[in-house]
Amino acid sequence: MKIVTGTYLKGEELTTEGENFRITGVTEEVLANRDGSPGDTRFILALSGAKPLVLNKTNIRRLVSAFNSNESDEWIGKTIQLYLDPDVEFGGEVVGGIRLRAVPKAAKKAGKPTDEDAIPF
Repeated sequence: MKIVTGTYLKGEELTTEGENFRITGVTEEVLANRDGSPGDTRFILALSGAKPLVLNKTNIRRLVSAFNSNESDEWIGKTIQLYLDPDVEFGGEVVGGIRLRAVPKAAKKAGKPTDEDAIPF
């Protein structure tokens, strides 16, 4: 992950292949507009090993779908994969941005076998 200055995670800090992060918290914050005035209230994901991620509507929908819950407290402790999607549009222009997805089961199971890995025969 490339380090870029700023408070929140930016797309240029990620690769198109993606990187896994554990969600350690979810908060709501009022973010400032570019002119310094108070802006909208946004959900912020705290992540292990990375700066916080400001969520947009698309990534919120993806979290709800990935974890089958719209209760953000239930996302804590779950692992997601963040990646740079060069096709993200904003204001009618292709600008690239952060997308997330559930971690594929094969990636979660890498390492020591668990009881879940047992073959039932």
